[in-house]
Amino acid sequence: MQNILDMKIVQLLFFGICSIGFTQYNGNALILSHGQLELAFYEAPTVGSQYLNEIYQEGTAIIDSSKEENRLMRYNAYTDEMEFLSKEQKPLRLLKRENIEVILNGKKYQVLFYNFKNKIAKGYFNPLNEGEVVLYLQPKKRLSMAEAPDNGYDDLAPAKYENKFEYYLKNGDKPITKVEINRKAILNQLGDRREAIKRYIKENKLRLSKLEDVIEVLNYYNGV
Repeated sequence: MQNILDMKIVQLLFFGICSIGFTQYNGNALILSHGQLELAFYEAPTVGSQYLNEIYQEGTAIIDSSKEENRLMRYNAYTDEMEFLSKEQKPLRLLKRENIEVILNGKKYQVLFYNFKNKIAKGYFNPLNEGEVVLYLQPKKRLSMAEAPDNGYDDLAPAKYENKFEYYLKNGDKPITKVEINRKAILNQLGDRREAIKRYIKENKLRLSKLEDVIEVLNYYNGV
């Protein structure tokens, strides 16, 4: 009786395995063919880099707007972390705090709270203008998964680090909010002076689908 039960369990397990098509992920890809047990592993290559610049560059961390520390630094746009080398050349991560900002490769990196999927998160942002209403760039990257081939003769499509740059707007003391670079979205954020802004756009033939024109409008709004 026990042997019969054991055989049934083995049959069920085998059927469950053989009914799977395939799965994929970054790294080794495990493929199980339908109707027969076929195991294959693929080493998934990765294209691109998680860093904006892989080489450590001279950067400055400014603490409480006064104390400055110069270090070799680089920004990990995938994990949203600022990395630096210690005096012993040991790679470390900078604390992600609001009172610390970084100047790296001519750009300022500020730590801000922002709305992300209905939750409040904290991350690095590049301010693109100055004043009451500020447009920020979030210079992040995402990793697209490797894709397993349909058969054993094709190459594995590599995983890719891709730019996922997004824009956020600060208007007041609330956490910054994601905004699209277009006329409707920008005007909705400047509703208290909407008509004056529309006249300024028309007179200067600006297009709010262009980043430089959006910044010009925000400078006008801020009186810069």
